[in-house]
Amino acid sequence: MTLLRHLVLIAVTFALSSFAAHAQTSRATFPSDFDRYVRYGIYDRGSSKEEAFALPDTIAIAKSGKALPVGTRLVLGIWTNFELTGYFVMEKGVDWGLEVADDKKTGDWHFQQFDINGQVSRGAIAERCESCHQGQASNDFMFTLDQMRAYIP
Repeated sequence: MTLLRHLVLIAVTFALSSFAAHAQTSRATFPSDFDRYVRYGIYDRGSSKEEAFALPDTIAIAKSGKALPVGTRLVLGIWTNFELTGYFVMEKGVDWGLEVADDKKTGDWHFQQFDINGQVSRGAIAERCESCHQGQASNDFMFTLDQMRAYIP
């Protein structure tokens, strides 16, 4: 192998590995125990609405004033024209923020869109969630922390 070809191969390998390290892939998963989640907030907009869900333990942690721990999943049910059309999941992982470009960081939270059967939606717009949630750093990147703390079963 010529030196030039060898150098090109090294450069391509480095570029691909660098790209993979900074890829905007989501690790958020749909909770297998979603039937245990409770609705702590509803945002009604006429024929459209959003419903916020969390585990009772998650709500108790939020009420205590402590930070939500790694492993926390929050689910947002999306309704359009009075029909459930999908879910968004916000999940916190160990050092997940290290994988995200600085201008897109939301702590260690990742976002993913799912269909009504809990399958990943390939038309996901998680980047939109990410960009809005960036402005909520003082609330652990959540819009619904106050509603979670105010929730009464």
